[in-house]
Amino acid sequence: MSHPDERHLNTIAARARVLMDELNLDALVASSYENFYYLCGHESTFMYTLRMNEVALAVLFRDPSTKTIIIMNDFEAAGVSSDLPNCELRTYPTWVDVDDPLGLRGGKYEGKRPTGHQAQEMFGLLQRTLAEYGCQAGRIAVELNNMRHSSVETLQQAAPEAELVEAQGLFTALRMIKTTWEIEQLRAACAYAEAGITDAVQSIRQGSTAEDIVHEFRRSLMKDVKGLSARFHMISVGASFAPAHRFDTYPARTGDVIKFDVGVDVNGYGSDIARTFVLGNPSETITRIYGALKAGHDRLLEIIAPGISMQAAFEDAMAVIRRSGLPNYNRGHLGHSAGLSLAAEEPPFLGPSETTLFQPGMVICLETPYYGYGIGAMMIEDMVLVTTNGCERMNRLSRELVFL
Repeated sequence: MSHPDERHLNTIAARARVLMDELNLDALVASSYENFYYLCGHESTFMYTLRMNEVALAVLFRDPSTKTIIIMNDFEAAGVSSDLPNCELRTYPTWVDVDDPLGLRGGKYEGKRPTGHQAQEMFGLLQRTLAEYGCQAGRIAVELNNMRHSSVETLQQAAPEAELVEAQGLFTALRMIKTTWEIEQLRAACAYAEAGITDAVQSIRQGSTAEDIVHEFRRSLMKDVKGLSARFHMISVGASFAPAHRFDTYPARTGDVIKFDVGVDVNGYGSDIARTFVLGNPSETITRIYGALKAGHDRLLEIIAPGISMQAAFEDAMAVIRRSGLPNYNRGHLGHSAGLSLAAEEPPFLGPSETTLFQPGMVICLETPYYGYGIGAMMIEDMVLVTTNGCERMNRLSRELVFL
């Protein structure tokens, strides 16, 4: 993974400070993997790979003359790049001992090592940092809703004078508009996912299973020297449509639909795209259903432009799908923002109550999925960049139902 460029991080900091000024916030604290990486540009292995919560913090102050403060345990902090722009690293002890036999750091921690992660140490360091910048009694935005209850209590005890407010809405507003660097990562992630689909489809034969196809998709990604990883690969064959951790071994037969819903990670940013294929000739039912899905999807591509609300786009496309052959079609949303979320989907969503307006710089995943007993799964999902006068598809694969 390569570090984000300095212009990207500076843009985020400047945008954040505008919102912080509007909300009268003295500091913004990120504790989730996505938002920690978003603010400081360092990927935490403890948080991302080991799925450990609240083990590192990134602190951005409203004062533009200050640096972003990274608070991290001393073991993992050894991997933070010294040229990370506009950041200052502060460490606290963890259970792993780090020696300095050559005297490279001029000393070492000699206190008692804890048996595990020490939230008290981390939040205590946060409190001392806030105090150093005169914000110990300030208004501090923190990801409270994403924290474990025990961590919230520890934070409140460590910083009793601070006014802690929820940061989720601020991060949503920040992350939905992408920087130039972010758009580059998402374009690459989309291209790699399409290449994986293209390679995997070439292997499909009578008798191919979802397990076989997933293997070919993964193998395609590993051709790249970067050793790309799939964020997810929801691939189904035939009537099966439920998400699966262990992939189905049902052998594909003539007339079966085969659905790809996949994403690839590039520098922390994930694609989310979907395409549908059929082995042999489709039934009339499959043709009708897919035609309705495509009509709705095409309508979204036509109408999305700055100033249109996500609610309006949802209602328009749902009406098209229903009158095009699926009168009972019912979905909670028809798309979402793309970006850092490990769950692929992140707000805002194209749903019936989302009043957010499309703005230039948004990258949105547009999706019209269908799941039916006895039929299986069919889906079209594109990634689009909202431009000044419409939207630009990042995808290149055909949106037609492809016969294999």
